Amino acid sequence: MNFRDICGIHPLDAGMHDDRYRRHQVQTLILAALAFAASAPGQSFLISVFVDDFIAGTGLSRTWFAGLYAAGTVVSATAMLMVGRVVDRLGLRVAWVAVVVMLAVACGLASIATGAVLAFVSLALLRTAGQGGFTLIGTLLIASTFERRRGHAMAVANLGLTLASVGMPPLVAVLILNTDWRATYQILALAILAVFLPLGMFVRPGPPRQARHLANGGPQALQMNYPVPVCVTRRGVPNLPTASATRLLMVLATPPLIGTAVTFHAVSILGERGIGYLAAGGVIGLLGGTAAIGVVVAGLVVDRLSTRTTLLLVSSVVLAATVILLIPIHWAAYTAFAVLGLGMGSVGVVNGTVWVRTFGTSQLGRVQGMAQSSMITAAAVAPLVPAVSLSLSGAYEAGIIFLSLIAGVAVLLSTRLDSLSP
Repeated sequence: MNFRDICGIHPLDAGMHDDRYRRHQVQTLILAALAFAASAPGQSFLISVFVDDFIAGTGLSRTWFAGLYAAGTVVSATAMLMVGRVVDRLGLRVAWVAVVVMLAVACGLASIATGAVLAFVSLALLRTAGQGGFTLIGTLLIASTFERRRGHAMAVANLGLTLASVGMPPLVAVLILNTDWRATYQILALAILAVFLPLGMFVRPGPPRQARHLANGGPQALQMNYPVPVCVTRRGVPNLPTASATRLLMVLATPPLIGTAVTFHAVSILGERGIGYLAAGGVIGLLGGTAAIGVVVAGLVVDRLSTRTTLLLVSSVVLAATVILLIPIHWAAYTAFAVLGLGMGSVGVVNGTVWVRTFGTSQLGRVQGMAQSSMITAAAVAPLVPAVSLSLSGAYEAGIIFLSLIAGVAVLLSTRLDSLSP
């Protein structure tokens, strides 16, 4: 899987053989990968490195901090519906610039947070711009530009997030140890502005015209590929017409829910297993490494397997990770995080392909924004599960058992997705 394979020898859009459009595809692929990488400050794997210092610096309890994190993530989930509408109306370039500025401001506010109010605002902005905004932009860049080999392109783009998840936690841990957590957030804010703001000029101002995606058959050819229409309510919210779409939302929300719950408290959970702070950063990095494998595998198979089969495999992997994590020995923690990485890596590729191939490109920003909103909402409540378990029982086992049950439900729901297009 390489750029020539994705953008040159096998053109993704029938009839589009000109060099200029192939260059546009390569540029889009690079920008999408950078967008996924830029989401790191708002992702659980990086916030988890700050959690203990953040709690100590703000004077909040772990449960209270987890509650603020959940509330901030709910805010970001709601914001994704608006971001999707901004993309549909104003284009990806405007959304890119706005998200870069928002993420830099979020890191700046986190660096000066001293109480509940600033902690909440900074967490809400981190989740909105990072996990939500940049992930949505990266997904839409690929979904609106590529067609036949969209899964391959989405896998390559997701490697940006995977590489960030491997390299950023250990790097940030070293920065915190050599400076402090507040200075580290300030460094992140400056780096985001310096690196990603100029890249906005390379982002296509608006979504590619439908004509660029059509084969020689014209508009009718695209409609034949996507027979399920997307209706939009008066409030601009997509009205997906099937019960299977609701089940699809629930299944796709399960991996981020479990992944966020585990990685948010990773340092504390691993500490119970005798794994120290720096070693915990390495374990989180291991999750990122196996996520890279999950991304590549998903990219190779998602265009060949049905939606039902793909989601059943992803849900089963996540279930296996939670069960392994219940084993109270040293090596099980490493194994559980490695297996969880496979599921977390693959779900991004699946989410970036299944909606557009099932419901088409019409109102894609709103549709993908709603999907992103449901996944973020699940991630919002995730940290509360281990936190409440620790508060009530003094251990994380009850919370992990509960997460295992949720993963089991997702496996069952995956078997009932036959009505979705393959």
